[in-house]
Amino acid sequence: MGYPGYPGYPPNGPYAPRPSRWPWVLGVLVVVAAMAVGVIAAAIIIAQQQSNSRSAAPNTAATIAATGPNAPTAYAPTALPPVPVDPQVQALNTLRAQADADRPIVSAGLAERWVPQLSAKRPGLVAADVDGRMVTWTPSEILAQNQRLRQQYPGARLIWSDEWRTFDLQGWWVTLAGATFSDPDSANAWCDAMSIPVDECFAKLVSDSRDSAGTTKYR
Repeated sequence: MGYPGYPGYPPNGPYAPRPSRWPWVLGVLVVVAAMAVGVIAAAIIIAQQQSNSRSAAPNTAATIAATGPNAPTAYAPTALPPVPVDPQVQALNTLRAQADADRPIVSAGLAERWVPQLSAKRPGLVAADVDGRMVTWTPSEILAQNQRLRQQYPGARLIWSDEWRTFDLQGWWVTLAGATFSDPDSANAWCDAMSIPVDECFAKLVSDSRDSAGTTKYR
């Protein structure tokens, strides 16, 4: 039975509504998109795996080469033994440094005056020490004597004969007392007062501006 005022139509007549195709089309599109995403993801994973295997290959090869049967043997560096220091060379260097340090003081306070000369030694000399002991003088022996004399006679200084014109012989280490006098007799009197053996102490005038003549007076 139809609606009032309209003729009835059969339910499957020519004007009956057709079912929509959009759900089917939408489903197909979803499936296709999902497949495309899967293909892209798989391609990215494969590319990363290939890149990792290429970067790992050199390290693997290097590891095999370093640990293989023909790998070079690693040796720890051997510490070199310390170079021994020659005590005579060291003593000679100390004498040189001491004479350099004393030279300005000698120039300012002892030069051009009469002073008691306490010792004159050179390496290789065979002579008695102040205590009468015979010594073959080495740089070490000369240095030790100079240090003893400096302690016994405050103000004593060390000079190198080559650097002063009033010494004719070269290569001598000379120890001077710190006392100065206007004449040689006063300097020799100081040696007497100190009870120093005659051969070990006498008057000397040190200068780098005059010759050696008249600059030594023995007791």
